[in-house]
Amino acid sequence: MATVSTSADTGDDLAQESASAGHTASPPVNLLWTGGWDSSFQLLQLLLLHRREVVPHYLVDPTRPSTRAELAAMERIRTRLFEEYPHTRGLLGPVQKFDVADLAPDPGITAAFGRIVAETFMGSQYEWLARFCKQRGIARLELGAGHRGGRIQKVIGPLVTQTDEDGYPSYRIGEAYRDTKEFTVFGGFSFPLFALSKLETAEVAAERGWRGVLELTCFCHKPRHGTEPCGCCNPCLYAVDEGFGWRIPRKNRIKGVFYRALIRPMKPPVKAVLRQLGMRRANPKEPVRR
Repeated sequence: MATVSTSADTGDDLAQESASAGHTASPPVNLLWTGGWDSSFQLLQLLLLHRREVVPHYLVDPTRPSTRAELAAMERIRTRLFEEYPHTRGLLGPVQKFDVADLAPDPGITAAFGRIVAETFMGSQYEWLARFCKQRGIARLELGAGHRGGRIQKVIGPLVTQTDEDGYPSYRIGEAYRDTKEFTVFGGFSFPLFALSKLETAEVAAERGWRGVLELTCFCHKPRHGTEPCGCCNPCLYAVDEGFGWRIPRKNRIKGVFYRALIRPMKPPVKAVLRQLGMRRANPKEPVRR
């Protein structure tokens, strides 16, 4: 993996120019980077638009089959950035990897998350991301998730306020809601893409010439041949719903149509029967602690 370089090149001139403008005097930004579109879009905004130092964080979930593809995507993006935008060598730090299974339990966060998912579907990653921030002492972790029209916004939308703490607009849950279940889980996060829809991020990327970099991102949970989106996993189905079906090969989009209509509706009742028979854990995605 490439590391931060301080060698003299065109990027140094740009970094000095940025420093003289007061940008790099600010502390590095902690960003959850998964190699996906949303977090990579915010990475580009931080590096190319705001000229900010970035500490990327990645949590390794042993139950997530796309881990290898996500890490490979991040390396492809890093290489492309260093080639096309040399100044990013001095801004983008090495990825800080942490194992989800090494996180300590937190009954308060788990209980709050349980109350949220009792009302609406929410990915289990936000529960252990909240534990990660608390246990690592990260007061503000930027998430690319939370864009307009997404699931997170439906849960915390009424509670957030705009903030310019980092010198650019972002959104956080207000202190007035500190005692809520939403703050317990999402209070340590900042959502810089809250005002943008997914399609609007694509429009911005096209205007700024970033599409080539973002097309290197990974979003499929079970990519075929390492990089080809399967068309049937939840992220692939969400991509189609959000107008990003163009990222999935046509033959796999067709498979996704049949999967959505015929197979997906059968999964919940089948899982329920298996749980009753003791053949399936209640939370099969919970990583085993070491």
